[in-house]
Formats: sequence, structure tokens, C-alpha cells
Amino acid sequence: MDSAQELRTGGDHVELRVHGVAGTPPAVMLQLVPPVRVDRPDDTGTDADGAISEWRRPPERPELRAWSWGSLTSGRWYQAFYVVLLPFMLANVAGWALLAGPDSPTGATPPRRGARVRAGVLLVRVAGLLVTVVFVLWAQLIVADLAAYQWLVRRLGTPVWTVGIGLLAATGVLLLVVWLSRIRQRPATRHVDPWSVWTDPAGRVSLHHDQRPMWDSPGINVALRRLHLGAALGVVGVVGGWPGAGRSGVWELLGRIGFWAAVAGLAVVTALLCAVSLADGAPRDEAPRGEGGVRGRGLPPVALVRHGSWPLSAVAVVLSAVSSAGIAPAWVAATPFLPAIRGSALWLTAGLLLVVVAVAVVGGPGRRRDGRARHGDLRRANAPAILLIAAATGASLGAGLAEQVARLAGGGLVVGEAVGWMAVAFTTILAATGLVVAFAWLALRFVGVGRRRTLPAPVALRALTIRASWLTALLAVLGLAVAGTGVGSALARGQLPPIASIPRVVSTGVVVTLVVLALAGIVAAARHRRFGPTGWAGLTLVVTGVVALVVVALREGWSAQLLGVPVPPRTFSDLSLALAVLLPTLVLLRRMYAAVRSVTVRRGIGVLWDVGTFWPRWFHPLAPPTYSDRAVTGLAQRVAAGASVGAAAGEPLVVAAHSQGSVIAGTALLLTPAPLGPVALFTFGSPWHHLYGEFFPAYFDAAATTALDRRLGGRWRNLWRDTDPVGGPVDDLIEEPGAQSGADPAVDPGVDLAPLPDPHDRVHGDYWLEPQYDAAVARLVRSVRRDEQARITLQEDRGEQNVRSTR
Repeated sequence: MDSAQELRTGGDHVELRVHGVAGTPPAVMLQLVPPVRVDRPDDTGTDADGAISEWRRPPERPELRAWSWGSLTSGRWYQAFYVVLLPFMLANVAGWALLAGPDSPTGATPPRRGARVRAGVLLVRVAGLLVTVVFVLWAQLIVADLAAYQWLVRRLGTPVWTVGIGLLAATGVLLLVVWLSRIRQRPATRHVDPWSVWTDPAGRVSLHHDQRPMWDSPGINVALRRLHLGAALGVVGVVGGWPGAGRSGVWELLGRIGFWAAVAGLAVVTALLCAVSLADGAPRDEAPRGEGGVRGRGLPPVALVRHGSWPLSAVAVVLSAVSSAGIAPAWVAATPFLPAIRGSALWLTAGLLLVVVAVAVVGGPGRRRDGRARHGDLRRANAPAILLIAAATGASLGAGLAEQVARLAGGGLVVGEAVGWMAVAFTTILAATGLVVAFAWLALRFVGVGRRRTLPAPVALRALTIRASWLTALLAVLGLAVAGTGVGSALARGQLPPIASIPRVVSTGVVVTLVVLALAGIVAAARHRRFGPTGWAGLTLVVTGVVALVVVALREGWSAQLLGVPVPPRTFSDLSLALAVLLPTLVLLRRMYAAVRSVTVRRGIGVLWDVGTFWPRWFHPLAPPTYSDRAVTGLAQRVAAGASVGAAAGEPLVVAAHSQGSVIAGTALLLTPAPLGPVALFTFGSPWHHLYGEFFPAYFDAAATTALDRRLGGRWRNLWRDTDPVGGPVDDLIEEPGAQSGADPAVDPGVDLAPLPDPHDRVHGDYWLEPQYDAAVARLVRSVRRDEQARITLQEDRGEQNVRSTR
């Protein structure tokens, strides 16, 4: 049965449900499961007393359709390894958060790609390139240094050319990551050469003006992939050919040639990245002679980017690997680790901090529509903070793997002081952030709001997530302060100071803060689960027993290894390493292993990709492949087909989208050619304004939201709960909400419906179980019918007038 036949069947309208993150199964969206309880319908808990209960099947709803897109991010086993690509995804998201004219123009043309936008594009791409370098350095430290040099060569006595094998193995890890993040084109465009569309639309597109290039510009992605590959190979070549490894003769010559070839390769990559990012990038009217396809103005030739960005670096890797055979045994005996990797880490951190500060300067303050500067807009901190989180995530993952490799090797391998300081920095930032968030949450809960004395915990949590840029600004300030202090101290002293030099008052304060936050979290969780007296007594005994056991273990010197982590930690350094590096890495590795075998686990991890890979990879090409080029365009085609069939059959089409699905649905409706026909949009738990409007204001702004409302003719309703930390209202982004023909001011004065109460703690889910859900859909169906009847009547009147005029 084709889509047209499906839409003609069953009922007087079609309700097309679009799920959110984690891939809600179609059976759940269609309410085929679970059964409905009829004897106590308001009871959502379990029967602890074993009472008899009565259930029934859900009502038959032939008009329901479930549009499932979750398999795009969790349907294949290898997507479990996308966890390795998480830092790259964050770096890519930062670029979309940067390009924020908080109030985009509402004219008929999109904004130009001016000097500020081009500089922002370049800086974010440079930061993304540095995040790739972070990954490469950790791969070299683990494979070439710890495994090949320290373990095989120094401990087991294998030949020194094993170091070259380690360099090639690290290169293999890089190539595996490049393969994992390969381009996955839509079925309709798989025969198209990605290089045939060589443009750079970053900073030029918008959801409501020129959205199509977001899904049909593969050239910039493949170009950035070549540049990142060239830079990564160049870093491998620089480290492998670093002077001073005790080589002599021809080996020294090969090493020097490899080193300078790598430096030249990095220079070529930098020049090409600047040329691409600072160019206009808009499509030319005609392609240059001898080149087919679409070409952007000012961009370097395709052949130069495609074939000139990586050969020098590749040659450097080969020469550096070969030259390792000439490393002197005396140098090996005197050198416990490869110095080039650790020596470059400090300068890499300093460079990354400088680029992040430049991003903050270029990305703000922005302008209001009246031309005044927006100095107080904290959204300017989103991009720098996300870039810092991306680099920190990559460094933490690499450090965790390095520590685990060192432990598996039986100890004696030197990872470096930098890992310990990094763990201390992360733990300190975690404690400070947790303390600020806890005080803010308590203030929201217990400071009087209107007539309420206390806000419910979920409502207070939602209040924290509203305008969440304050949190990213806090992270940016803390990250820059802590990292800047550490880098400055190390550069001034010439080396990292010992961790034991940390003042005791600082370490004690951090530990006490973490303990208090942990206890507060346990108490909050117990209150949320409504513990009774027995539960509280048991919880108190457990917490008291754990505290007593830890105290006794520390006094007596007891220690055990749990998943390679010393329990309890004996020093502040051990605690920081466990909390910030080892435990997160172990959790990710275990989840990754489970995700390979279970699609359910992949759906859970896929929440990251459902949110983070919505955007095209225009800022970091090694992020997981985007799914929106298929989801958005596919839903747009589905809506267009349903609208045409509905117009012929008189059946309204209501697109009912939850959470992330509302972002996909709204974007798809803006892409669908006008007029839409008998189509309405119903969103619930939507992050359109609450999160996307906050973090990506250049795209989910008032102009795009108003354009969506106008395109739908006012036939858009939004349902939300005041306990939902993700979903929220959208009327604030719409100019004159409710002014369209589809709105009924007596019932629906705007897009937003009244916030739902939440007596059953459903928070962000199960919106379709609320009676207000069906009532809102029914009103939308009536609104569509009324508008369609008015349109038909108008057409008939015009037809009669034309007939009379021809007589």
C-alpha cells in the first residue's frame, strides 16, 4: 500500500505522530501498548499488596500514524562506537551556537556572510581542528608511547623500530575514526559526487529563507574531512620525527625530512582552512571552466583541497615511522617516555584557550533589531563553553584510556603529571558548578514565588533550565579561569608543579562540597520516590555504614581495586582521577560494549546523537553523521504527499510531534513548498524555544517561529507542562500570536495552550495520555476544516465571478 492509499484509509483525518529522542517504538506511539487500567485509572504505581486489577485494550485509532526516525541514529551496531566521536560532535555544535545574530532579520533575504561571521566560522573550525589534534595526541600517547615504546621496547626489549609500528598503528586508529564518521548520503543522492557541490553555506542559511543548502551541501563536509585528515597526519609526523631521539646518519636525515614535511603539511592545511572559511562561499552563477557542478565564490580549487591537503603529511608519517629504526639504544635507556607528546600538550592547551577567547570576542555581543548592542546576552558564552567541553571531553576520554592501559600493563608506565592536574581541574570545576546549581535550585524552591511558598522540585528544575545560557557562561568562566591559571603557572615555572602543592584548604573544600552534594542528591532522590519511614531508616543505615567503612579503611590503610579504581581513594589526586577520568571512561566503555549487542542500549546512548547530530557537519567533519538530511527532507515529502491527498479527499493532516520530533517537524514544514493545504501542527514537550531558541538563536528565532506560524495559517498548537525541563511555550517567539485565520481567540488565543498540571509525575513523557491532548487535536481538525471550507467557498465564488464576466 503506497502512502496515498494509506492516507485515504480510516477516519476523517490523519494524525501523524513523530517521536522524540531515544526512538520511541511505533507501537507505543500508536498506543497499542501498554494496556489501559480501568478500575483505578489514576494509579500509576504498582500494587505492592497484590491487589486484583482490571485492564482493557487501547481504543482502536485507525487515523493514527507513527513516523519513526530513531533507527537513523541507533539502527546499526557500529553506531555504538559513536561515543568516541562525542568531542567532535560538541565542537560541531559549537559552530551552530556561535552564529547567533540573536534577532535575525525578517526580510525576504537571509543575512550576508559578513566579516564577523567569516571570522567566527574560521575560529570555530580552528578550535575544532585543535580538538582533532587532542584526539591524535592521546592516540599516539596510548599506542605509540605507552604500548609500543614504554612497554614493548623498554620493558620487553623488542627492537626500536617497534616505535614506528606504533606510529602507524596510531595512524590506523585515526583512519578508523575517519571511516566511522564517513558521509552517509540520502538514497536519492548517493549517485551524486559530493565534490560536485563545492560551496560553503555556513553563516548564510536559515530555516525560513534558504534551508535547502543545509541538507544539500556535501562539498564543505568532504573538504573539511580532507583538511582534518591532513592535520592529523601532520601531527603524527611531527611527533614521530621530533629531533633529538639519538638518531644518526641516514636515520637522522629521514627524521628531519619527515618532521619538516609534516610542518609543511600543517601549514598547507592551515592556509586552505583560512581560504575556505574566509571566502564568500556562495554559489556562483557558473562553474569555472573545466569544472562541473556548483562552485562557491572565492573558494580554492577543488583539486587543491581534494588532493593537496594530505600528501605531505602522509609522506611525513611514513618517513617518521621508518626513521624510528635509527633510535639509539642509549637514548631509549635514558628516556622513560617520548617527550614530544607531553611537550606539545601544554602549548596545545594554551592555543586552544586563546582560540576560545577569540571566539567569545567575535561571537558577541550581537545587536538588537534597533541596532543597540546586547552586552548582557549570556548566549554569547554558549559557543566558547561548548568548545571547552568538547576539548575537555576528548582529553578526559584519552586520559582514562591511557590510565587503564598503564594499569593493565602492570604499572611502571609513565602517563604524565598532566593527567593528574587535568583530573584535579575537572573535579574542582564539577564541585563549583554543582554548588552554584544547588544553591540556585534551593533558592528557586524556597524563596516565595507569588502566593506559593515552595516550588515543587520538578518546577524548580525546569526553572533552572530556562535560559540555560547562564550555566554555559558559568562553565566557560570556570574553565578559562582554572585552565588559564594552570597553563600560566606551568609556563612561568617551566614545568607542572607537583599535585601535592595544592593547598590543603582547597582540596578539603572540594571534597566536602562533593560529599555534601552527593548526600543532597541521595536525599532528593529518596524524596522524589516518596520513601516511607522504613525506606528512610534503611537509607540512613546504608549511608552511615558506608561512611563508617570509608573512615575505618582510611585509618587502617585498607584499599581495594574496583574496575581498576582504588576504593576508597587515599589522596585528593586519587579521588579526582577516579571521579573525573577513570569512572566516566569505564562507564562509557561498558555502555559502548553493551550497545554493540543491544539496540535498546543504543537507543539510550542515541539520545546524544538525536540532539547533537541534528546539525550538518560544517564545523567538525568527524562528528557522527547527521540524520536530519534524511529525517527533515523525508518528513517534508511525507507532509506534502499527505497534504495533496488530504486536499483531494477532504481529510486534514495533523502532524503531532513530541520533543525533538517537534524540531524535526517544524523544520520540515518550513521546508515543504507552500501552500501546505489542510495541514496542522501539534507540538508537545517541545524544546523549540526553551532549548533550541536559547542555544541556537540564529536559527530558532522569532523570524523562523513566526514564519512557521504564518505558513500554517495559525494552525499550530503547543502543549507543555510546568514540570517539563525540556518542553516549554513558544508564543514569546511569535509576532502577534493568534492573529492568523486558523486561530480561535475564544479558545486558543495563541499557539501555546495552558500548561498542564502533572499529578502523575509524567514530566516530559506520555502527553498523549492527557485528555487535553485529544481535545487540542480535535480543535485543530475543526480549524483545518473551517479554513478549507472557506477556501473552497472563495474559489467557487471566484469561479462564478469569472463565468459571469465571460458572458
